[in-house]
Amino acid sequence: MTFRILVVDDNDINLLLLAKILELEGYLVHSAHNGIEALQAVMQHEPDLAILDVMMPDINGYELCRKLRQPPFNIRFPIVMLTAMNSEIEKAQAQEAGADDVWSKPFDMDLFRQRIGALLAARNPPA
Repeated sequence: MTFRILVVDDNDINLLLLAKILELEGYLVHSAHNGIEALQAVMQHEPDLAILDVMMPDINGYELCRKLRQPPFNIRFPIVMLTAMNSEIEKAQAQEAGADDVWSKPFDMDLFRQRIGALLAARNPPA
């Protein structure tokens, strides 16, 4: 099974970097530059996991996460928030919004791969 991952970031370089890393791991990656594109991508591609940047125009990552967790979406797949801040307040806000994990930028790529794999494995245990 090939997992589908949605990556949302308004920074093209970050988006490209994350997508390439995930594609090299064998994931099918869908990208969005903002919250509106992300909501459309969720409906169209039905991802297994989403990675959301916190700081984005129009709809920030916290608001997007809340929207995904509430009707009409009611999404239950894992959501990871990426933030440039490394504070307990940021982590608390992400958890309150419904995020499963919060990572501070920059992050270790090996740990990134492991944590993505663990979130997907926890949601989809082997038969």
